[in-house]
Amino acid sequence: MNIKDLNQMLIEAYSINNLNSISHVLINLYRSKQYSVLQKISEIIMEYADISITDDGRGFSKFMMLYHPDRAVYHMNEINRLTVQNNIEGLLKYSHILKLEGIEEIASAINSYDDIDYSPVYEWDIETEGFSIISDNQPIDFGYTKTKTRLVGYNFYDAVKIREYGHTDIEYPSFYLEDIEEFELSSSDISNLDGIQFCLHAKIIDLSNNRISDLSPLTGLTNLEELDLSDNEVGFIDDLSTLKSLKNLNISNNYVNDISPLFELGNLEYADLSGNTIDSDQIMKLTESGVVVEFK
Repeated sequence: MNIKDLNQMLIEAYSINNLNSISHVLINLYRSKQYSVLQKISEIIMEYADISITDDGRGFSKFMMLYHPDRAVYHMNEINRLTVQNNIEGLLKYSHILKLEGIEEIASAINSYDDIDYSPVYEWDIETEGFSIISDNQPIDFGYTKTKTRLVGYNFYDAVKIREYGHTDIEYPSFYLEDIEEFELSSSDISNLDGIQFCLHAKIIDLSNNRISDLSPLTGLTNLEELDLSDNEVGFIDDLSTLKSLKNLNISNNYVNDISPLFELGNLEYADLSGNTIDSDQIMKLTESGVVVEFK
């Protein structure tokens, strides 16, 4: 197969209608807790797409990152760019979608699963906030890269949308956030952390250089190991005492004057407290507990 033929096949495969069809089947499988079927589908595409579905459904969000219809334009732009560069290896990394041709039949055959309505509807059928759906009748601008959005103070949820899609005009179900282990959202003009409570398996979060003051949404993130809150507007850190897995913390250049909640973090190894007004006795106590403290 020559590169021109592969390009045509991939462009057709990443059409909005096809992505809608694939996502519809995957979401119905997830809703019906047919995780074993999702596992088998992930094995079909494992050569070029690293997706691991656990017995309780974790990992599903990676499917949606691959086949969400709102990413159709992005995928098509990348496919055309790789074609111009004659990058056959890069194009082959997109070819996993070709193995899902006739996904309705694939899903039905696996485990003889017959209870899902696999009719080719193009609306999301899931109990969540919903999704924005693009019709194939809408024009696609292949010169599009990312929508330029002026940041005016976002919550965590919207900042994730902007970082991933370039705009907030998209519905993004909260379960997408559950499986992601690392978030890099520095300089995103985040003014509140609404939405971060869904990041249940997050291990690393960078929220530096934002406008955050309230840390209460962080309290349930018991798997969090690294947190960067430098250059924000944090005054009280009481809510950090619940982050029992936390190892590395950066809260430099905030308004913190009491770090006693950190004494409850048995796994804490490093803390950058520079640029805050903290009593020297507290700094010494934290240092004596075995934590490497940076304080200027």
